[in-house]
Amino acid sequence: MTEHTYGCLESMKFDDRRPAYNEALEGLKNLQIPLEDLLHYFPAYVGDMTLNRYLTLYELYKRTLELSGHIAEVGVYKGAGSIFFAKLINIFEPMSLTMVHGFDWFKGNIPNEDESKLMPVGGYRASYTDLRMLIDLQGLTNTLKIHNLDAANELGNFFSENRHLVFKLVFLDAGVYKVVKHCIENFMNRIVPGGILIFDQFAHELAPGETRAIMELLGDQRIERLPWSWMPNAYIVKK
Repeated sequence: MTEHTYGCLESMKFDDRRPAYNEALEGLKNLQIPLEDLLHYFPAYVGDMTLNRYLTLYELYKRTLELSGHIAEVGVYKGAGSIFFAKLINIFEPMSLTMVHGFDWFKGNIPNEDESKLMPVGGYRASYTDLRMLIDLQGLTNTLKIHNLDAANELGNFFSENRHLVFKLVFLDAGVYKVVKHCIENFMNRIVPGGILIFDQFAHELAPGETRAIMELLGDQRIERLPWSWMPNAYIVKK
């Protein structure tokens, strides 16, 4: 399943890099690299833009280290972001009660007329069962909880049943208007002062619904970015 098609604006900003990336990808496939090498020496193989993404998440996480509260990701997909945060907790907060809560309905995107035509129906669909097995395999079950629910409609009920939950870091990686709007409405009052709300595709042609929801509900806030970051490309610090 193709996750999206490219437009002519922000999604083409780094188009000149794609030929070299595709050539390197084919070369890596021909090398038949052992799985152990990919795991132990991954910086030798992963692209700098992928590294940039996780350095961005690390940098924003690091800014919340002295805050109390949990971490949330909405739009878990195959689990890379949520698992990355869980491992950061194990490294930097091994004795804390901080946990990661990942939210996804595992049906992929179902865009409506408010969304980009570049977002195909069913894009970013992944397996809940496979993700749970991956989490269990790495011994992260007590640090990372995946909630299989509709984040466009069911967060209110979830928080009614889990009233104690507050967050120091929330990463919205959904890109759909209704989801982002519902998340902002339900998470903002649960983010501690100084906590960070991260947006993946603010002001990007692939996710106009995300930008619309942000501007409707948080347009009077200071929307920041790390000057060296690619994506995520925006965040707000809770006052």
